[in-house]
Amino acid sequence: MRFRNFESKVKDLPLFNLNDIRKYDPGFHRRQLSDWQKRGYIRHLAGGYYILADREVNDAFLYMAANRIYTPSYVSLESALAFYQIIPESVLGVTSVSARKTRQFDSAWGQFSYRSIKPAFMFGYEVVITRPDQKFLIASLEKAVLDYLYLNAHIQVVEDFEGLRWNKARLQHLNDSPTFEQFMKVFDKQALRFRVKALMRYLDA
Repeated sequence: MRFRNFESKVKDLPLFNLNDIRKYDPGFHRRQLSDWQKRGYIRHLAGGYYILADREVNDAFLYMAANRIYTPSYVSLESALAFYQIIPESVLGVTSVSARKTRQFDSAWGQFSYRSIKPAFMFGYEVVITRPDQKFLIASLEKAVLDYLYLNAHIQVVEDFEGLRWNKARLQHLNDSPTFEQFMKVFDKQALRFRVKALMRYLDA
């Protein structure tokens, strides 16, 4: 397949892998991808996925790509906390949670990182649409906080939160949030409640 013909077929796909290409050309060989990459026509994204070289890559695109590279998953943890302006610094790459095993995929845009949680805890995410052809799944603020505390058992006392430098103003509503309490009940973990109590003491300090 000539590249121009290939480009016309995948131009509406934000990212693609070998299986996507073989829907158009069952005999397509993987070596062609390597050749086009060397020529600068396409770029390797992560996890066997590629993008056209002129594709715009921003945070929203990376979040969408993270959803697709490893499924089922949704953006959470540090990336979601940065999205909601809870943490002061930007995050290189994308952090997500998944019902599958923990995995990482390196890319030129940082690491796509996936932390494993139980399938029963795969809830509390929302669909964000940034344009008609681009949307992604991301934890709600309440769920991002709980995912983070659930997966970071070393967070125990107020001093630990002080080290994280979370934005108190954006978290004040959690203490009276029915959604936050409802989500915590689904986890049904005493250790998680202990960490949440430490968070509330941090917010009140």
